[in-house]
Amino acid sequence: MKAISFLGTRPYQTVTYVWQDAAGEHTCTTHLFPEAVARIFQPEQLLIMATPEVQQHDNFRTISDRLRDLVRCVPIPEGKTETELWEIFDCCVQVVEEGDEILLDITHALRSLPLVVFVVAAFLRRTKNVNVRHIVYGAFDSRQPLRDRADPSDRAPIFDLTPLLELVDWLSGIEFFLKRRDATLLGQHLEAAHQRLWRQRDGRDLPLRLQAVGRKLRSLSLAVQLARPRDVARHAYQLVPMLDEVAQEAEAWAKPFAAILQRTRQEAAKLSLDDPDRLDRENLGRQLTLMEHFLQAELALQAVLLAREWLVNLAALHQGSGDWLDVDVRDGLARALASSAEGQKRPSDPPQGLAQLLQADQLVNLWKQITALRNDVAHCGLRRNAPDMYTIDARARELPQQLRSLLEGAPDRALRGGHVAIDLKELYGDVAKLDELPLYVSRVLELAGEGNDVLLTGQAPVWLYLAVAHALHGKARRLFYSSPVTGEVLIFDHAAR
Repeated sequence: MKAISFLGTRPYQTVTYVWQDAAGEHTCTTHLFPEAVARIFQPEQLLIMATPEVQQHDNFRTISDRLRDLVRCVPIPEGKTETELWEIFDCCVQVVEEGDEILLDITHALRSLPLVVFVVAAFLRRTKNVNVRHIVYGAFDSRQPLRDRADPSDRAPIFDLTPLLELVDWLSGIEFFLKRRDATLLGQHLEAAHQRLWRQRDGRDLPLRLQAVGRKLRSLSLAVQLARPRDVARHAYQLVPMLDEVAQEAEAWAKPFAAILQRTRQEAAKLSLDDPDRLDRENLGRQLTLMEHFLQAELALQAVLLAREWLVNLAALHQGSGDWLDVDVRDGLARALASSAEGQKRPSDPPQGLAQLLQADQLVNLWKQITALRNDVAHCGLRRNAPDMYTIDARARELPQQLRSLLEGAPDRALRGGHVAIDLKELYGDVAKLDELPLYVSRVLELAGEGNDVLLTGQAPVWLYLAVAHALHGKARRLFYSSPVTGEVLIFDHAAR
């Protein structure tokens, strides 16, 4: 460990400096605090930042005589101008190597030098992966007993100011969250605080929820970065009550986070959805809110990618049937949108709701615009006559408002995604036979699996539907029925228990 210390020319008084840690009490009686640093913390090298005047003073000669080879003088200017302050900054940075462990002592640092030291510490941690073990201050004015003339037996505490450096890290995480809507750093700080407190186990009540909230914040941020609306909605929904539960712990052990906890909760609540696999107008609205979230965070690429998928989702809702998360279903809807935009005839007539959507001029124009943008960002602009970056950004910022006008005409229905769709007509040939019912039920149970959402559809007699629904009790998580007339209907929901 390297210790970086400062020295002045004042006639310092002798006291006993006291440091408390897990190993007990450590003391050193001296009038020069850098000596206490050397005796108590035992660095491999003590770097004294000394002005020309200090280098010629008795204080420096005394510390050099007492500590001999441990001391290394680092010449610095007086620090009376901005230029000289930057020179001191450079001197501090240059004496530290990549990965060093350092201790910073600001006790005898004059004027603005303590602030320079904090800036240096923050800079080194980020640029040279330096471990700042301590930032210390020998609190001569807090000695006990406090009298006009100090006595060597007076005890002066050594303050550990390292938590102030941690505050700088918290502020970086807060700024990243407020400007980029990215809570990754906040999550890391919460996890680190939780783990540090449990390692110390200093007799206080320990936090129980900080780490879990930190992980959830990082999961939510990753979902945002990867433009995964279902994951965003799910993690945001789970995060909101966790933030309510962690409020007291944050106030006690993570005050910087406590200051923005409500803001974090508000942002999460905007994106949360209890059942993101259910596609309806509310889900589409949440996806538009996420799109706006992307643009506020300068994530135009994610906004463009989601806009294209949003149109496919809208088409699925207008179609009114099928698994909207099934790849084949989505590809078929995308082809229908593309054919409509190109003025081509479709091989078969779509349902009435989808047909009306495909005939809307606004949809056709948006599909053309968004697919062009999506292709350009997906191919990284590596094509001739690609639009410039600022054009893409400007067009992306128009998308949420343009898509909201289409949301107003979305049908008031819901589709279930991620389920097992079973067409009962495919279980038999031309006519369903009652004596083959056990075979039909056995096949349905095989297709449904265990604990899945299951959707029944297709032309079949009522007795077959009833028998299959009964057999799926205790097997399926949720059971749905769908037809062109009724749309999707929930039969039972064991997930709600």
